[in-house]
Amino acid sequence: MGRWVALSAAADPQAAWTKSPAEQRFFNSTGLGMTVAFLLAYALSGAVFGYLPVFVLEGFAMLQGTAAWVGSAGTIALALGWATHLVQRHWSGASPATCTTFRYICYIAVATCVCLVALAELAGGPLSRLRWNGLSPASEWLFAPLPWVWRELAPLGSDKVTGKLFFAGGAALALAFFFLKAVERPRVFIFFLGAAACIAGFYFLGDAALDYSAARGLPGASADYARELKTNPGRYNAWNFLSWLGALACLAYGVLMISMSLVIQTADARAMVVRS
Repeated sequence: MGRWVALSAAADPQAAWTKSPAEQRFFNSTGLGMTVAFLLAYALSGAVFGYLPVFVLEGFAMLQGTAAWVGSAGTIALALGWATHLVQRHWSGASPATCTTFRYICYIAVATCVCLVALAELAGGPLSRLRWNGLSPASEWLFAPLPWVWRELAPLGSDKVTGKLFFAGGAALALAFFFLKAVERPRVFIFFLGAAACIAGFYFLGDAALDYSAARGLPGASADYARELKTNPGRYNAWNFLSWLGALACLAYGVLMISMSLVIQTADARAMVVRS
């Protein structure tokens, strides 16, 4: 059967991860595991709401119906492909050949889904005319625990607070690059980079709380939000969930980087920054 271990015999002995110190391997695998979880949540939102926001050169675009489902399938394939790294690294009964083959299959599936979405959205065709609805466009369970804490988080979206967050985030980024280039303190650089990510997370928390509450009767909010949610709940919830997921991701990565800066050795941090 096998079990989860700190370092599996199946791990690639030539990989940089395998040659890294134990603390660095832990943080790297934790970050990869979080990334897989966020990708799966993002893919699930496309299937639930029937809409999937994607980033393109001009900004975010919205995939709808069948294109959203195909995009979700591609995202799941990408998440599974990256998850095989965790299995190969930490599952004592893992097979390197099986993990590598499955990973290649996942990447081929990702490329196929990207091509199908591009054909549907850019070139038209039968796929572009199919409009599968989401499983439950008006549902709120994917937002948990936002429905119960939005009143506490809404002040983060006020103009007064967001101005302070922008200032604090800019200061944290400036300090991060100062300690990267001028003073060359890699651990301090990682700390302030994590702090900037956490500040971005607080901003997105306020944005998500305001968007959620504005469409559900927040006093003083424009009726347009409630009207949009009622007219097209899948599209509204998809945009709202993007802010919510972005907030959770920024906070998680920020806490991870701050924790890393306090644990790993200076030489290891310097080597990691150089590789990045």
